[in-house]
Amino acid sequence: MGVVVKIKRPYPVDLEGYKKRVFSTIRRYRLVEMGDVVYVAVSGGKDSCASLALLKEYVEQYRIDAQIKAIHINLGFKTSDAVEKIVRDLAEKLGVELHVVRARDYLDIEAAAKATGRPICSICGAVKRYLLNKVPRELGATKVATGHHAYDFLANYFKNLAGGHHEWNFKILPRVDGVGKFLTRIRPLIFARPEENEEFCRSAGLPFSEVCCEYGLCGAANGAVHEMVQAARKRDPDFDIKLLRGVVDFNLKHGAAVENLRYCKICGEPTSGEVCAVCKLRAKLSTSSLLISSRPL
Repeated sequence: MGVVVKIKRPYPVDLEGYKKRVFSTIRRYRLVEMGDVVYVAVSGGKDSCASLALLKEYVEQYRIDAQIKAIHINLGFKTSDAVEKIVRDLAEKLGVELHVVRARDYLDIEAAAKATGRPICSICGAVKRYLLNKVPRELGATKVATGHHAYDFLANYFKNLAGGHHEWNFKILPRVDGVGKFLTRIRPLIFARPEENEEFCRSAGLPFSEVCCEYGLCGAANGAVHEMVQAARKRDPDFDIKLLRGVVDFNLKHGAAVENLRYCKICGEPTSGEVCAVCKLRAKLSTSSLLISSRPL
């Protein structure tokens, strides 16, 4: 089984304040608008489950003429079918249309990791980014939503600062407008804490998976940042949210980094180079398979 990252709760969770904050984010940054078809990427974990449920509740409460749907990627791992079952149960409970994509129809993630020697989480991330733009767009989506929360963005913020990739931090926004074949991406939980997402799911009786794959490394690197920010919260309980709001306000004022958008010469999907990451992986996996099959017995 994968690693379960336990979240310390030094402060009680205020679900009413949490929901108000999420709804305010959706409204202020126009994350859902009239006529939208929003596909929510649901991994099966607490955060994406909360994202789906809250977006649906927001649309219904404010009578927005928009469609909220779910998309789940079956990664093809040992635990993936069990996680897919949880996502199907969630979609049924919420009355949301669900589209399931099988990653192996595009690339065998585990085989590609072995063939290239790259960390499996790196391969998985590239495949998920590819599919969560391509498939919803082909299904008629106007936007794709994720369950990334405050500590995901804070972890990336400090990592980018330490690595000198300051321009990457300009992408820390509640909404990143699409261009060309890139769908608009929305993050309704950008100002939500992970423990709040978990408490919301439990209080609402929403099914979710503690571990979405046996590698279980997604979000594990956020632990150090979480501890650092929690220490600062001893002086100011809202330090984490204030810090992230400051980052977002700065980015909105100074403008997001413009991506060097091109289209893959093989599959036609958006990429920063001539060939997208997934097509490169396919080529390496194909070459590796040919080399293995040509070895003498």
